[in-house]
Amino acid sequence: MNLLWLFLIIPAALLVLLFIVYFFNLDMKLVAKMYSYLGKRFDSMEKDTSL
Repeated sequence: MNLLWLFLIIPAALLVLLFIVYFFNLDMKLVAKMYSYLGKRFDSMEKDTSL
């Protein structure tokens, strides 16, 4: 019986977590922070222009 509750609680908690990420658009906020960091990092690198 304890195993049954485990199989019900874990998917329910995962569903709540995914809904929170979707509702507050947290995935795109994380991507925006990564994009600005990667832009700074790669813009400051020396470019090789020879083909």
